[in-house]
Amino acid sequence: MSGYDLIAYPGNAEDVVLMRAFAGQRDGFFVDVGAGEPVSGSLTKNLVNGLGWQGVNVEPLPERHARLQQARPGDVNLRVAVGDEPGTARFFRVIPGRGQTGGGGLSTLRRDVLEGHLTNGWRHEELRVEVVTLETILGAHAEPGFDLLKVDVEGAESAVLRSADLLTWRPRVIVVEATVPLTTRPSHQEWEPGVLAAGYRLALFDGVNRFYARDDEADLRERLAVPANVLDNYIPYACARRAGLIGPE
Repeated sequence: MSGYDLIAYPGNAEDVVLMRAFAGQRDGFFVDVGAGEPVSGSLTKNLVNGLGWQGVNVEPLPERHARLQQARPGDVNLRVAVGDEPGTARFFRVIPGRGQTGGGGLSTLRRDVLEGHLTNGWRHEELRVEVVTLETILGAHAEPGFDLLKVDVEGAESAVLRSADLLTWRPRVIVVEATVPLTTRPSHQEWEPGVLAAGYRLALFDGVNRFYARDDEADLRERLAVPANVLDNYIPYACARRAGLIGPE
């Protein structure tokens, strides 16, 4: 790869940290709540393509779910949202306003989060989505002690995390988006006490996400504790595309 060991697909190179932390472990298992796209922005693409991992991708936006279905046939891809009140709910798809691009990654179950985006010029559409608990998903697809739980649900992280018994499931690593969407304001006060009480220790805050390892995994926590840096010898996905190192995917 023209001198680079790894392409970082998410914007904050979270996958570089995970690839280092899991140290070449093959055939792992993940549950990705708020999976987004299968390539750009994906925390799990390197784990899947590089290490042969499989997992569960949870993504309520229909177009993103369709792309996950096409790109990740070996995974379970669920077109649902996750929360502590199962049923159906309004899901707010955030779309660009004038002069803006993107927006899908800002979509949310939370009206208060949406209102902040509307104030900043974004627009939205409403969808009806099925909501299930994380406990339901884990009970159907995971085994206790699985490798990675990632949660990025634009302000609804607390509802996701309290909808499963982490003491029972004990994923080795938990990664949670920990700032109010599109701000630097921390949001982990809502849900971190429950994570710590389930037997986890904070390994890293990278400015956006908080990385936790089980308290019986000191070596893993140490590998998680350093942000992605030049010694990881990686290149961001957008730069790799511009440099012609990879083609369209």
